[in-house]
Amino acid sequence: MSGSIAAPPEPGSGLELTLRPDPCLWDGRRANVAWLQELPKPISKISWDSHAAVSPALARQRDLKDGDIVELGIGGRTLRAPVLVQPGQAERSVTLFLGNGRRRAGRVGDGVGVDAYALRGSGAPWTATGLELRKTGERRPLVTTQPHHEIAEAEPIRVVTPDSPTLKPIEETPPSLYPDWSYPQNAWAMAIDTDLCIGCNACVIACQAENNVPPVGREQVAMGREMLWLRVDSYYDGAPEDPRIHFLPVPCMHCEKAPCEVGCPVNATVHSPDGINEQVYNRCIGTRTCSSYCPYKVRRFNFFEYGQIAADQQGLQYNPDVTVRARGVMEKCTYCVQRIARARQDAKRDGRDPAAIEVRTACQAACPTGVIAFGDKNRPGSAVAKARKDGRAYALLEEIGTRPRTTYLARIGPAQSHGRRRVKEA
Repeated sequence: MSGSIAAPPEPGSGLELTLRPDPCLWDGRRANVAWLQELPKPISKISWDSHAAVSPALARQRDLKDGDIVELGIGGRTLRAPVLVQPGQAERSVTLFLGNGRRRAGRVGDGVGVDAYALRGSGAPWTATGLELRKTGERRPLVTTQPHHEIAEAEPIRVVTPDSPTLKPIEETPPSLYPDWSYPQNAWAMAIDTDLCIGCNACVIACQAENNVPPVGREQVAMGREMLWLRVDSYYDGAPEDPRIHFLPVPCMHCEKAPCEVGCPVNATVHSPDGINEQVYNRCIGTRTCSSYCPYKVRRFNFFEYGQIAADQQGLQYNPDVTVRARGVMEKCTYCVQRIARARQDAKRDGRDPAAIEVRTACQAACPTGVIAFGDKNRPGSAVAKARKDGRAYALLEEIGTRPRTTYLARIGPAQSHGRRRVKEA
C-alpha cells in the first residue's frame, strides 16, 4: 500500500474511493475461514458481509441509512453494495474492504458480501477520485454483533486526565445480602487496560480456538445468537465527524456476587473455591435464566449442534482439553480453567506449591499490546493485584454490587464526554 496520498476531491467532482484490505480476511486469501467471516470488524462490528462506509454528512446529503443499497461507479466499472454510516469517515470519501464476494473460495466463503476488486483499477489501486454514488431504493440489512443503543450513563469507558489522574478506588467488599466467600489459596482475577486496547480482535480469535467455540453463520448472528465468549465493544466519543474511538474487551466478569448463580434452577452455574464462576454443562437444562440475570450479557446459548463435525476431523480442530458442548446448554468465559487445572497438576507433580502457580489465559497470551493482566489477586505482588489498586482502576457496573473479578484501567487522555455505544439505525 505504498504511494503518495491522493488530494481530497474537489466539491462537485465526484467522491473519493478508498479500498483497503479487510481487517479479518486481508485480501481474500482467508475468505473461506468461518472463524474470520464471523469475527466482527474491529470498529463497525459487521459480520458475514461487506459494506460501503460513508460519512454521517454524506449520508444526510444523500438520504442514506445503514443497509441501503447503492450503486458505485468509477472508470466505467460499477458495483452495488450496502451502506454503513461510519462516524469518523472523511466527508466525501467512500471506503470498501477487499476480500469478500469470492466465487471460488470454498463452501464457507463463496458468495459472502461483495467483490470490491470490481472497482479497482491498476492506475490507482488504493485511492481514486471521480466515484459516483447512486441510491437504488433497495435495502439489505447488515449483520452486526453490536446493535445496541446508547449506554452513556453506565460509563463503560472512563478517562483520566492530568487534572483528574485517579478514579474512586474499587470497593472490594460493598454491602451485600449474600454471605462472603473465603479464598484461602488462589483468587483468580483479570484486569484490562483500555488505554492499550487497539481493537484488533486477537483475543477473540484466541478464545475461540482455545475453547472450541463454534461459528454459527450469518442467519444466527443476525438473530443475536453469536457464540463468541469474548467480545470487544467499540464506542465513539465526541462529534460524529471526528470522534475518538474506544475499545472495551468484555469477557465474563466472574462476579463474587454473581446473579447467574442465584438464578439457575439446577445449580449449573457455581462458584469455585478460587473465585471462578463455573458452568457445569451436564447439569444445564437450557432455561437461559442465568443469561437473563447477567447484567453484562456475556453468556451464550448453544441453540443447535454448532460444534458437531466429522469424528475423523475432530482431532484436527478441537482443543482436547476443553469439552465440546452439546445443544441446549449455556456457555461462557471460564478464565481458561483448563490451563489453571493443568498448571496446578504440574505443580503437584513437580513438588511445587499449587497455590503459587502462574497462568496465562489464551486471550492474554494472544494480545499484541499487553492489555490483559491475569493472576491471583491474593498475592500482593501479582500484576493483577497491582492493577486493582491502580489509580485508574474501575469495575464495570460496580454500582450494582456484583463485585466483578474482571476490572478495567481507564484511558489516559483529555477530558471528553462519556463513551457511547454505536447506535445502529433500523
